[in-house]
Order: sequence, then C-alpha cells, then structure tokens
Amino acid sequence: MRKLKDRLPNDRPKVLITGINGFVGSHLTDLLAAEGYQISGMALTRDLSNLSRIESPFSILYGDIRDSKVVEKVLNEVKPDYIYHLAGSSFVPDAESDPKIVYDINVLGTLNLLEAARSTHLNAKILIVGSGEVYGHVPEAALPVNEDYPLKPTSPYGVTKACADLLAYQYATAYQMNVIRVRSFNHIGPRQSEQFVCSSFAKQIVEIEKGLRKPVLHVGNLETRRDFTDVRDVIRAYRVILEKSKGGEAYNVGSNRAWRIGDLMAMLIGESTVKEIKLQEQQIRIRPNDIQVMLCNASKLEKEMGWKPEIPIRQTLRDLLSYWREITPG
Repeated sequence: MRKLKDRLPNDRPKVLITGINGFVGSHLTDLLAAEGYQISGMALTRDLSNLSRIESPFSILYGDIRDSKVVEKVLNEVKPDYIYHLAGSSFVPDAESDPKIVYDINVLGTLNLLEAARSTHLNAKILIVGSGEVYGHVPEAALPVNEDYPLKPTSPYGVTKACADLLAYQYATAYQMNVIRVRSFNHIGPRQSEQFVCSSFAKQIVEIEKGLRKPVLHVGNLETRRDFTDVRDVIRAYRVILEKSKGGEAYNVGSNRAWRIGDLMAMLIGESTVKEIKLQEQQIRIRPNDIQVMLCNASKLEKEMGWKPEIPIRQTLRDLLSYWREITPG
C-alpha cells in the first residue's frame, strides 16, 4: 500500500473505492473525505492528478481489478464497511473497438470483487455502478425508463454493464450479500476526460479561446438526446443509496430530462469569450447504432431516498469550461 497521507484515528466507517483516481472516483473521494470517512482506494495507474487537491487522509493500493488474487488481498488488507465499485471501462467506443478488454474489466473485474467479498466473508455493503446503456433502445412510449424495464443492451459496453448488473443481483440473492446496483445515465462535470462529448466541446472551446486552434469545433451527431446529471449530484446519490438501501435493489440515477447534444454545445459556446465558432462534423465522432434518446426515470430514488439533482446544467457547463481553462496551457 502506498500511503498518501498518514491515517488519523477515526471511528467513521471504512470505505474502499475502486477506480479512485478516475473522474467519478475523485469526486466521491472529495465528498467522503470532507465528511471524515476512512478512505482507501484501488487504482491501476499512478496518475493521481484528480486527487491532488484532497487534504484529508486517504490511502491507495495499486493493482488490476482483473487479477483476482490482487482484489482478494486488497479486501483482506482494508476490510471496508462500504465498497464503491467504480473501476471499469466507461467509454462506449472502446468496447466497440476492443470488446475483450472491456469484458475483462467490466465483467471479470466485477466478478473478482464479488467473489473476493464472498470468499473472505466480508460483511460490507457493495455498490456496483452500472449504466443506463443496459436498457438499450427504449421505445418512446416506455420513456422515461424505470428500473422494471428489461435489460436489452445494444452495444458491447451495455452488454458488459448488464452482465455486471446481473452478477450483482445473483450474489445478493444467492449469498444474501449486501450488493446494490445503480444504473447511471450520462454524467458530466470538471475532470471528465475529453473522450466524452461535453468535455470534448469544452476543451476545444478553451483551446480556441487561448489561440491554440482555429475557431472550428469538431462535432459528431448533435441530434441525439441524453439525460445528463452533474457528477457532484451523482456521487451524492451513490452515497445515500449505499448507506440506506438493501441488497438486491437497483436504482436509476439521472435528471429525468433529455438534453439535445446540440443545445448543450450551444450553451457552452454561449459561455465562451469567442462567439464566432464554426462547426465541422467528423465521422469518427459518430457512433454506429447510436441510441437516439436516453431518458431516465429516477423517481424510485427520489421517493425512497429523498435525492434529486441540485446543480443546474448551465452551472455544470460553466464549471466544465473553468476546469479546462485552468489546466490548458497558454
């Protein structure tokens, strides 16, 4: 284990976050560290830039979620009360270009975690983070989609998340483990990779502002509509779900509103210091068999846990631009 900071005496629950140094993992660490939880994280890479501002003590163990022996060792060492399983491949085109590695990470990695928890008799509550992609192409009449809709994924990524979802349910019911599933729809905010659409727009716009590129924005399909939630609202949902729900349950996490991608792009341009920006469509940014509309029904989460999104989409987009302005040289 590499200790980033000395652990302080603490009677707060022990938390393990897989994928702690990722986009969502770093925001979850922000939240839990500020509230005094004892945090350990599992990470594959040593890129800790997303965690650099956290002053509270936490520890990191390096290892591959695909290695069952490593996962078991981590659980035996940390002995967490709560596990947030965020480690995974989350970029849909990656699954289409190299399905095997995404299956290994998202399915085998989840199996390794659940089996290690079972075999070590770990009495922890475990949150398995899934995706709205598990529902696939949902007819308009069934939108917004709720948790009772059958899992019909149409992308390799969606299939891996559906497999992980079903594994979580099987371990919860067969072994009476406290495993809970969340099906998160699109989330955005500071620190998100430029691979994702709004972050890509924001990065390009900032580069245009700083004179690093011509005033041309490369875009894909602007007509698709997605249910976007600020990542800081999403991690609040994860915390309340894991602490208050029971094993076997599944919850959608989303905003109950589908935004047209082109409208979000226009909002970002509207927040820019450069107003005259041309658009250029790139075929590489257009996904085959793309889902036209993804719209979440998160009423179960609101009714049972009292959670609902609090951060307006315009504030999220402003914060995303601010993030790229801060880290982009020039």
